[in-house]
Amino acid sequence: MSDYHISKEGGAWKVLKAGGQKASATASTKAEAQEIAKKLAISSGGGEVREHASRDGSVHKKGQIIDSDTHGKPDPKGNG
Repeated sequence: MSDYHISKEGGAWKVLKAGGQKASATASTKAEAQEIAKKLAISSGGGEVREHASRDGSVHKKGQIIDSDTHGKPDPKGNG
């Protein structure tokens, strides 16, 4: 089981395995990065896909986790 993080760097979205240093994949859109991360999490036996804020805003700071979804395993929060 592996967790994946998505974040925007420059003009591209990167998909990074938790604990990794090098991107597992890059994508031109957030939706594409989310789908890639979802497939990677499921193929690894299930995991979390976490989206990080790409810039400072009024609610979130750059790098802060702003969304998390469970794929391929039971949701620890019981949501689906």
